[in-house]
Amino acid sequence: MLDLLLRPHCDLHMAQTGAPPLRPTLHTVEEPPASSPPTAPYVVKQVPIGQCEFEFFAPHKPKGQRLQGVPTYSKANGTITAPATGIFLFQAHFADRYLVGRLQVHRSMDTWWFGNDSLTTALDPTVGHAQPSVYAKFSDDDTGTDLIGDITGHGYVELKSLDPTKVVVMPDGRLRGAVVTQPNETWTVSGTALGRVEFLPVRVVDYSAEHPLTQRHGSLTDLDNKHNVLFLAEGFREQDRARFDEIVTRVTHELFEKPAHQPYGMLRDGFNVFAAFSPSGQHMATCGFPVTDAREQVVEGRVKGIGVPVPDNRRGPRGDLYTLEDLVRKVGLPRRGEQRTPPELLTEWGTLDLDRFEPDKVDPPLVEAWKKHRTGGILQTRDTFFGLCVGVRLADRSSEKGAVPKPAQDGPNDPVVKTFVARMYEFFRNQPTRRIGFDPRRHPPAYFLPQGFIHRQHTFHRYLDSVRVPGSTLAIGAQWQPDPSRFRRSYGLVGLIVNDSLWGGTNFQTALALSLNRHQELAYVYPSAVERQLRRRDPESALPIDWDDAVAGMAHEFAHTFNLGDEYEFFALDESLPLPAEDLARDNVSQLGFLVAGAPADRHVDPDKVKWLKLPRIRAAAVLLADSVNVTSPVRGVKLTIGTGNTAEWEQARTRSTEVRLRAFNPPADGRQLPLKETSDEYLPGLLVGQVLAAEGAIVLTRAGTTTFPLFRKGSLVYIPLKDNHGQPLAVVEQKVLNHLRTNKAPLNRNPDRKTPTKAEDVPVDIPGFDAPCRPARLIGIFEGAANFSNSHYRPTGRCKMRDGPMEFCFVCAWLIVNRVNPALHPLLDKNHYPESKKEAKKHE
Repeated sequence: MLDLLLRPHCDLHMAQTGAPPLRPTLHTVEEPPASSPPTAPYVVKQVPIGQCEFEFFAPHKPKGQRLQGVPTYSKANGTITAPATGIFLFQAHFADRYLVGRLQVHRSMDTWWFGNDSLTTALDPTVGHAQPSVYAKFSDDDTGTDLIGDITGHGYVELKSLDPTKVVVMPDGRLRGAVVTQPNETWTVSGTALGRVEFLPVRVVDYSAEHPLTQRHGSLTDLDNKHNVLFLAEGFREQDRARFDEIVTRVTHELFEKPAHQPYGMLRDGFNVFAAFSPSGQHMATCGFPVTDAREQVVEGRVKGIGVPVPDNRRGPRGDLYTLEDLVRKVGLPRRGEQRTPPELLTEWGTLDLDRFEPDKVDPPLVEAWKKHRTGGILQTRDTFFGLCVGVRLADRSSEKGAVPKPAQDGPNDPVVKTFVARMYEFFRNQPTRRIGFDPRRHPPAYFLPQGFIHRQHTFHRYLDSVRVPGSTLAIGAQWQPDPSRFRRSYGLVGLIVNDSLWGGTNFQTALALSLNRHQELAYVYPSAVERQLRRRDPESALPIDWDDAVAGMAHEFAHTFNLGDEYEFFALDESLPLPAEDLARDNVSQLGFLVAGAPADRHVDPDKVKWLKLPRIRAAAVLLADSVNVTSPVRGVKLTIGTGNTAEWEQARTRSTEVRLRAFNPPADGRQLPLKETSDEYLPGLLVGQVLAAEGAIVLTRAGTTTFPLFRKGSLVYIPLKDNHGQPLAVVEQKVLNHLRTNKAPLNRNPDRKTPTKAEDVPVDIPGFDAPCRPARLIGIFEGAANFSNSHYRPTGRCKMRDGPMEFCFVCAWLIVNRVNPALHPLLDKNHYPESKKEAKKHE
């Protein structure tokens, strides 16, 4: 089973009057049979209602009463019955998978409306893609339920196509495009409920139709050995085309020209840049998260609201306190009309068995801010071409393994109760609000799952297959498609530029998506000062761009394609949890469970397990332009074709009997580079240059006692290691730093606070007898704080673009990018960017 889905979704609403019964269903999502064609969708099957399990919980009732008077699920007819209005959390499960959700029970449903002003769906012969969002206004109950709720897919509104030959309403409520709409043309779907009829304009797009590319940098030759970048437009209308062109031009220029983004500049010849533009129906992106009712103002007769995403992850003036996001994860969201004082709330929270809740991380101002951290409405979705969404709805969740038992009663000091409570509050743990991903309401589970599984027939992959350079029949889209069987240089180098100034950026392997600014407030408008239920974002016609941040963000996000992980911190890891024993997959981050030396409780780190500390510094290098060949005459060795550009350097190495090393280029399909492989078929040290064939652009390497050499493929690296004055090869970590790490077995952070996440660069501790670089935070070693966590996770240096985009790349991350794109430039990287004091530099060759 790939996933377990809950339909209609995980943030349910039901009304005692004015709406039909609520019948949620569970569905398994599985791979198609092995005999199916590659285009076969995932198999979505409904779980028999008699096999579905639902356990409800009343989080706002006093301790001891939270399992009483809760809704029940009927295994006979699949309906939910609720004895009273209120807010309830639940666990739904089948087999080894579970989902958590929320149910709000209201007295009545008063009215409804479409949550889309218009909607784009895909042309498809069998599968419905886009699902219309439907919102409702409920009665003003005294239990704190939301007045406005998301009733998408609940069955409360009857959807009907006005012309089923052009757009079809599928049984699951999704819309299947049957005929492509032309510019300025739409089809229509109606909705009916409570005596109210609304109409939704629908646009149908053929994502497999040919889409033209423009070439911005590089050439069409040798595409397989280049890193091909593709920029795509999301949330740009036809009238915004020139704006998109301007952005692509400037981003490309600054990425390869500004020193702050090295090593991209030195590697420019290894890249091609392309762009494709397809207009969206609306500009800006859909917001998945709720938005607070922060403040209002009247502008030209319109009431404008200004709020921030819920939950807000910004830290206040006291870094030792929870953020609002931290607090929401612990205690949930406030009910409508919450009026209790901070002492009253803190007293209650202390009685509720909340998972690892620390009262000393909460002060009265934080509680008062939390009480206002809610919304009175839901923003309309935006109609964009690819259907991206900033943030994630609480309604849209993926399943996990391991349902927990429901306790028989809400008793005191019961570990089963504490485990069940922790499970219920998982509902308030969600993806970061700055995450940008595909909206599950635009992309059906047959081709897409919320945890990021993207089927080969997903509309995004269809689009990539369809891109063409005008006048060329070259199937260039294959450069960006995944191939589980082999490594592709360009896979992931697709940049979706999102025409939005709201802070957002994500790399989701197939591509990255990035907005144009870091605004954390957003404006929205109501139809009138009285009617507040309908809310639309209030975009400017030309959104402001922070050029420096946009390019830095692009450089950061593209670096994930080179298997670099994030080095920033958002949370403190609970150190009572078991430590995973495996290393992290990204090449620049690691974790304590893998690096631990001795007992885990000691928190001692073994530097000899740190994969990046073994990277060699390189004095001279060349890349093989053809596969290696064993030769016997005039000398016995391995012949390497490296080109005619630098044979003089290798002749000098021959006359001086300088050691040469050979390392294979044979990355796995996932692109991992570390740890460096040391087997004889991947790595040969101790070689000498036996002959330089200048006219051929080749050298022959020899090694005493070796008569036959393994095959080294085109793209492999031959290099001369940089050595100290004693003839010892140098690694990226200074020997005195490594000795210090081996002695102390601790990270180098001078700041001992590992529990408080920070964005600041980390300055290392003083190391006796060692002169740090002029910017000490660039020192290479082991620093704590990476991969979203402030503790138990490690990175190479105190500052890096993978930690904060405006910074430069640290030397380790730059080394790994150069090693992927053009390892012949290692010597240039070392000469210009290696972080050492002038005193240390003089000691090396």
